[in-house]
Amino acid sequence: MSLRTTLQKLIRRDPGAALRDRATELRGSLSRRTIVAGSVAAAVPLPALAAPIAPASVQPHPDAELLALAERWLEARDAEEAAREAWGVASNQVYAVIVTCPSELFTNRDDRMCTGAGWRWPTLLGVSLRHVALGWGTPEGHTEQAWTGKALRIAIARAVPMFGRGGKTPGRIRRWKGLLPIADAFDVRVEAIEAATDYRRLQRARRVAEDEFRDLNREIGRRVATTPEGMAALVRVIGRYSWKDTGGAWPNLLRSAATVAGIDPGSLEHEHASTRADRA
Repeated sequence: MSLRTTLQKLIRRDPGAALRDRATELRGSLSRRTIVAGSVAAAVPLPALAAPIAPASVQPHPDAELLALAERWLEARDAEEAAREAWGVASNQVYAVIVTCPSELFTNRDDRMCTGAGWRWPTLLGVSLRHVALGWGTPEGHTEQAWTGKALRIAIARAVPMFGRGGKTPGRIRRWKGLLPIADAFDVRVEAIEAATDYRRLQRARRVAEDEFRDLNREIGRRVATTPEGMAALVRVIGRYSWKDTGGAWPNLLRSAATVAGIDPGSLEHEHASTRADRA
């Protein structure tokens, strides 16, 4: 008997009962499929979205290098100023002794002619003379070149090979030899004050600080800001430049950049700055 004939008989006998039996059969079938499907699903790995989410990598700031460079610039500027100040204190004390240099040690016209003493350093004889600034900061201020013991000894040793044995050479050598005791005594005084003030070390430290600051100036001068934070860094740097106070468009440009970058323009001012609002 075909399936169709069987169903027709069942429906004719009790349509309601047949439908109820079919529904029961379907529910059982669906339940079994659901269980099987659930078992299979349990064996399948969970989707990737259900896994713990790893933190997204933090992108570097577009002006990160500029911001770091600006911080180094400010630190180097402070270091240079501190080094100059420390050296300046020692230099003033050394200068107070230097200006007491005996006038006998000042080079005369003949010395300057034969050695090229002028502003040459070292001279044609290969010696370095001591520069003595007299009346500094006054209309009468001038600088003298003075012999040191070391310079005199070099000049005496090289006089004959350079100038010959005749002419003024013997007289020059006698004069220079006569100056040796005076020069040696004054050298001792200068060396003592330099040692007491740590002058030489502070001088080297100042030069190192100046070199480092100069190098950073060159480096930051090649940078261009691409964000307000980067512009703020450049404003803080440029605010320390002396040329910003030359007038013209520079003060307004700096004030504009500071405003855009969110920096109070007043923080860039100093007593004589042309960026001051009351002098604009």
